[in-house]
Amino acid sequence: MPALADSKLTRSGRSLRLRILVALLLVFVLGSSLSAVHTYGTRDDLRRSILLLQARTVSEGYSADQPISALPRYHAGNEMEYTLYTPDGSLHSFADYMPRPRRLRLPAPEDHDSWWHWSPFGGQVINVPIALADGSVLMVSRNDAAERAMLNQLLLDRLRHSVLFVIPLGLLAAGLILSLLHWTLRPVGRATALAANIGPQAPAQRIPLADLPREIQPLANAANQALDRLASAYDASQRFIADAAHELRTPLTVLDLRLQDARRSGNPDWPALEQEMRQLTRLVEQLLTLARQDEGQHMTRSGESTALSRLAREVAASLLPLFEEQQRTLEVVIEDGLQCQGQAEELRQALINLLENALLHGQGKVRLQARRDGQSVEVSISDEGQGVPLAHQEAMFERFRKGRQGSSGTGLGLPIVRRVIENAGGSVSFDAALPSTLRLSLPAAD
Repeated sequence: MPALADSKLTRSGRSLRLRILVALLLVFVLGSSLSAVHTYGTRDDLRRSILLLQARTVSEGYSADQPISALPRYHAGNEMEYTLYTPDGSLHSFADYMPRPRRLRLPAPEDHDSWWHWSPFGGQVINVPIALADGSVLMVSRNDAAERAMLNQLLLDRLRHSVLFVIPLGLLAAGLILSLLHWTLRPVGRATALAANIGPQAPAQRIPLADLPREIQPLANAANQALDRLASAYDASQRFIADAAHELRTPLTVLDLRLQDARRSGNPDWPALEQEMRQLTRLVEQLLTLARQDEGQHMTRSGESTALSRLAREVAASLLPLFEEQQRTLEVVIEDGLQCQGQAEELRQALINLLENALLHGQGKVRLQARRDGQSVEVSISDEGQGVPLAHQEAMFERFRKGRQGSSGTGLGLPIVRRVIENAGGSVSFDAALPSTLRLSLPAAD
């Protein structure tokens, strides 16, 4: 199946080398065609230049007060046509053998010199303006079929000769382009070969960026960052599996011993078995919760908000019977209308974990407080016990870390709380000045 997928990818993909080669060849062909068209367009410039010289010759000494018939009808073997316009652009007269006058075109200034001039293809009749001394304009035109045919043949011969140079030049350009592409994409090939070897056996290997083209470096850098995240997630999952296997081994061993004892004695200790099953079930559930939170760590937050005031009061009310059973006091001081970022059910579980932690491992009165502080909502859970020493406070958020060995806890409560709060965009930590106080900070949601 992988080989089939690779073959489909090869068939459906588009080669970057081919795309660049086709694009550059198209540019070369278009440039050559434009040059040929521009060269062929000089035919009409030559026609006008020839006619302009002839027009200046025939109109030498002519003035607007003379009749047009004073101008020669034939010159250099061609019939000449004349149209005279007054200085204000009005038609004055035209030769009587012309079917209609020619349109006025103003003559260019003598010092007019432009670096860019484009001459479109003209018709069979070509005309030029001659400025007379009094400001009148004499339009001289003629049908230059002979000159046009001669120029056409001359330019076509020139274009045919140019093709003999364009074809080998095009082949040379294609070869140079292929060589340049090979040289440019060679680092990409090396990076591809290195990327193919990245895996569990070489998790630290990354795509080198030094030799890659500048345009491809952002893609390779993004791939390296994705590999870093995958490697981090892979390491975390490996540690999680190892820690989970280590922690599950003890309760499973105890449960197995109790079952063997029940088989031998024929008198199962059901309360002890139920206690072990509850402990094992709780550990498995917390492992699954932590795995889901780890997965949510790499997901984009949806912007869901929670009514924290109501949620905190509901959690406190649900746990109040446990506090009364152990003759402990739960004090709740919560501002009204608190809204924060985060999913309600996850935050509910985090508060339950913290209050249960204070009930099981703390002493005296437990206080749950929540208030608005600028752009965040601050929550604190405190008791009257000794708390956690400053040197061990951060370690308590490590997985399977217990305050006391042999405790009935799983060592996953605080890691779950930290992951939930961080996934909501907040933070949680012990108060350095009050070791028995945990403080949560969550982004406020208006």
